[in-house]
Parts: sequence; C-alpha cells; structure tokens
Amino acid sequence: MKKSILLLFFFSTFRLAAQDLEAEIKSLVEPLISSGKNTSVSIGVYDLGAEYPRTFFFGKLAKEDSAKVDENTVYEIGSITKTFTATMLQMLALEGKMQITDPVQNYLPEGVTIHNFTSSEEIKIMHLVTHTSGLPRHPTNLLTDKKTDIDDPYANYNQEDLNTFINNYILEREPGTRYLYSNLGFGLLGNLVSRKAGKSYEELLHYYILDSLGMTSTGITLSPEMKKHLAKGYSEKGEPRKPWNFDVLSGAGAIRSTIKDMLKYLAFHMGKTDRMNFKESLAIMQKRRFDTDIDNVWIGMGWHISETSGGKQVIWHNGLTGGFTSFIAFMPEDQVGVVVLSNQASSVDGVGQSILKYLNR
Repeated sequence: MKKSILLLFFFSTFRLAAQDLEAEIKSLVEPLISSGKNTSVSIGVYDLGAEYPRTFFFGKLAKEDSAKVDENTVYEIGSITKTFTATMLQMLALEGKMQITDPVQNYLPEGVTIHNFTSSEEIKIMHLVTHTSGLPRHPTNLLTDKKTDIDDPYANYNQEDLNTFINNYILEREPGTRYLYSNLGFGLLGNLVSRKAGKSYEELLHYYILDSLGMTSTGITLSPEMKKHLAKGYSEKGEPRKPWNFDVLSGAGAIRSTIKDMLKYLAFHMGKTDRMNFKESLAIMQKRRFDTDIDNVWIGMGWHISETSGGKQVIWHNGLTGGFTSFIAFMPEDQVGVVVLSNQASSVDGVGQSILKYLNR
C-alpha cells in the first residue's frame, strides 16, 4: 500500500510539473503568434531528470496555409550551423587530421595566402572557431559583388570569390586579441574542414553527425520529404522571404532541420550519448576560451557560454536568416535544455531563455 501511495504521489507530481511547463510555454508563445510577431514557433525541451524530451508546436507552415507545424516541420537554423562546424572540427582533431593550434595557412589551397597582422602571429584554426581571427563579419567582396542577391546573399559566393578575398585582405588587428563575430571566419573554417577531409561540407555533415545521430530530416540539400515539410520564411515585418542557400561559406549557416532532429543534436551535446570517446571532446568544446564584448558571455569552440545568477553554466547559440530564427541552449550541470525554431525573422532568444530559466527555478 505504501509503495502504491508513493508511486501515485510521484506520477501526480510529475503530471503537475508537466502541466506547469506547458502552461508556461503557452504564456510565452501564444502572444507572439496572435500578434503576428512569429508565424510559427516549435519548441523541444529536456526537463530536469527527463530521459525523453517534450515538444510544443504553435502556428502554421505559412500565413496563407492552414497546415500546422509539427515535429517534422523543416526550418533554416542559421548560425546554429556553426556549432556543427565546430563539432566536425573536433572530430577531425580526435582522428589527428587537424589540430586547433595549426595555422590556417596550412589548409588553404595552393596559390592562396592569408595575410597576418604581423609576421609573428599567424591566424590559427582556434582563432576561427572562437571568432578571434580578426576577420570581418562578412567578406568585403560579398557586399560589393554585382552577382550578390540581397535576398539570398551567400548563394553566389564561391571558392574563387573566397580565394580572392583572402589573397587581398590585410588584418586590422592581431589574432586572438578581440572577439569579433564572423560569418566569414566560420564559413572559411567549414571550407577548410571539408578540404582536409576530402568531402563536401554536406557529405562531411552526414558522415560525422547526421547519420550517426539518426538526424534523417537535416541537411543542406532538401530531400523530397524535407521539401514537403519546409516552412515558408518571413521577415520580421511578416513579408515573405526566399530560402537562403550557401556555396563555399556553408559552415556559417547552411543547415536546415526539424525539432525532432535538433533534439537529437541537443541530447548529444548534453552528453546523452554512448560515444564515450567524444564525451571528453564535448567538455573541450564547452570550455571558456575568450571573453566577448557582451556582458556575461564568453566563447568556447563554436558555442557561447553564459552564467545564471546562481553561477551555473549555460551553453547556447542562436541563428537568423532572411526568414527564420532559432535558439538552442542547455545547462550541463542540471541536464536541462531547449531548442526553439521559428519561420519568421523575429528573435526567439527570449522564449528560449525564459524556458531555461523556468527549468532552473
């Protein structure tokens, strides 16, 4: 009898906690949908002590469509792609194929030379993966090239364009002296990782991450099934936007995914993996490497790192494309985490942060 009462108490408490979480999330998201700030918001959550995640879905695939979003809805995840690039770098490092202390020059094509600020301090792979290379946010010839489509800015930027930029750009500061967020830096890193492995960025993505984690609805090239479930993107003001495509700078933001798949990726980085050889690497990636110019934000390998008021570490990244926003975060100590995806370019960082704060209450 006592055992039955105890079990009843446990499940009742669990059910109430689940209801509270659902009510909290609804209070955060329903006003965004009703006001038109976000066309849809899809959320995945790992709660404290939960072996399996919970999912929540709000809104529609498109404003003119009655179809609702679900776990199979495909979104552009934007700059969260950078954490995939950093993960593949670390996997290559484990195999002894690349080292984060290596100079970038070692991996550039023949005839391409990167110009350092001084001859004594070379740009290293570590500088790219921590946004401390001194390279600008975007390559200057991306912004000035007549073939650049402002609504799909990276689609026509190719290897020749990148080589031309590198050969002509002179750094304005010493590498490793200042955090400067750089899509170019991570795009270059993805290109170097791909070249060293002898595979395209997308092939490498499947080889090292997607296939092993069972992320069947994630990639750069849309499969017929992914196309069927792709949400339509909108600007912050609610205007339709073209999907973004990438060529040589894929490592900065080219990936598309679903809540179902991103929860698998989140679980992996939270350490919920049987790949024991990579658990130490996760800690290496989540280690603070450099201060940023943002209060309570440090940079690790690809991941940003903050602290709660109680001193607990929060590992996170966000993403933004022309018509999508995204947010992923987790707390290693408490094993809680959240993924938020939206098909409107209106930030969902606040939603993700509020959920994580609620989980840490």
